Formats: sequence, C-alpha cells, structure tokens
Amino acid sequence: MRSKFLFTILLITSSCIAAAQTLQQWTWETYRIKFKAPDNLVVKKNDATVYEAGNSAMYIDIYPRKGENLTYDGMKNALVKWANSTGLSYDDQNSEGNAQPIYLENLNGYWGCAIDGKSNNGLPATIMLIVHPDHSDISFYVWINYAKEYYHDAVAVLKSFTPM
Repeated sequence: MRSKFLFTILLITSSCIAAAQTLQQWTWETYRIKFKAPDNLVVKKNDATVYEAGNSAMYIDIYPRKGENLTYDGMKNALVKWANSTGLSYDDQNSEGNAQPIYLENLNGYWGCAIDGKSNNGLPATIMLIVHPDHSDISFYVWINYAKEYYHDAVAVLKSFTPM
C-alpha cells in the first residue's frame, strides 16, 4: 500500500515537472525592461512598437504606449477596455477570489493591474498593464497566453518584469 502511495506521488511530481519550462532572462533593450520567459521562445518582433515572442506553450506580447500618464483608476479602465477589445473573457473575480482587475502595488519597481481570463482560442490568458513610477509617461500592456499546464510558468513570467 505504501509503495502505491509513493508511486502515485512520484507520478504526480514528475508530471508537474514535465510541464515546467526552463526560464531565462530576456531583455527588451528599447525600453530597458527585463523579464524571465521560456528559454526556447522565438522572438517574432522586437522594435519600438511591440515585443512578440512565443513557443508551443506560451505567447507573450508587450505593447508600449506613450503619454497616457495613467492614475490607478485610469489603468483599470484602460485594461478593461483592452480586455474587451481583444475578446478576453473573464469574471469579475479571479480563481483566487480577488476582484479584477487585480492591483499590483510593487512589481519589482513597476505598479499596475492585471486581469486573468481566457483568450478567443479558449486558452488561459492574463493581461497586465504596468508603469514605472518614475517614468509614468510610458505604459506597458502585456499579453500572455499559455497552455493551462504552464500556469505556474506564466505567473513566474509576469512576476519577473523589472526595469533595468
């Protein structure tokens, strides 16, 4: 009986490990942002208008906007508007019971908000709007879409955004 229990635990652990990706440091030099993301991402576009990268399990897009100078309420409204324009479906509360948009007080020097939901293709997606308090003239809209078994990797990516 005990060996069946240990085998089950080992099987569950190995399936969780199999779904994890190796994360590495990435940078968007144009805006002096660094973040962690899967080491096998393929960068599709990297210029002053957008940073797009993806692999078979995760896609990340970052869109800068200049001159918005958003307050927190302005950020929430802008993020809800973006969610609606992209077709992101979401509940007013996320799976942890937090009201959405979720307030991000200090994300490695940024502040902002995020919404967890599902994209048009039915996969989990999170959108995030972040601003560096010392440079509030530039806002960064982040879209991450991922296979559901990579939820923990997606959270690690989102939590890793840091100004350089």
